[in-house]
Amino acid sequence: EKEDEATKFASFEQWCSDIKRTKTEEIKAGEMTMEEQNAAILKAESEIRALTDRIQELEEDVGRWDQDQKAATDVRQKEKTDYQATLQDYTESLDALSEAIAVLKKQAYSRSQPALVQTLLEVRSLRLVPPAAKSALTAFLQQAQPSVEAMPDDMLFNKAPEANAYEFQSGGVIEILV
Repeated sequence: EKEDEATKFASFEQWCSDIKRTKTEEIKAGEMTMEEQNAAILKAESEIRALTDRIQELEEDVGRWDQDQKAATDVRQKEKTDYQATLQDYTESLDALSEAIAVLKKQAYSRSQPALVQTLLEVRSLRLVPPAAKSALTAFLQQAQPSVEAMPDDMLFNKAPEANAYEFQSGGVIEILV
């Protein structure tokens, strides 16, 4: 019995040492896994900090880009308004030139002296003409023409053809504008 007990005890002792060795190895493997996991956690925390900083940088960039885009849009809107105003001005100027060319073409003839006197009388009767201009026109129209007897030379009695009071001289302007 004693031998039997010694055999049982030896096998129990063997079992205990095997279990102890197995458990020690499992504890060491667990500790190594914990160290690896802790290292992975520290690495992940470091990456989180770096990525958080990068996200903040990118958010600041996006904010600046939004401001730049808004400023550029405002500038383009102002430029568009300026362009439209300039375009309208040019269009009105071209329309006015077209109308002026049409008026000049209609007026492309010489006028006789009586027609000029009639035109001056019409201008003198306008309300918008200042009184000083009206009196100047009246004085011009009332100037006396020299009489035939006052002429010192007989050659002056011959009547020359009546000259036009106004000869149209804007033909060259019309050619340039058209």
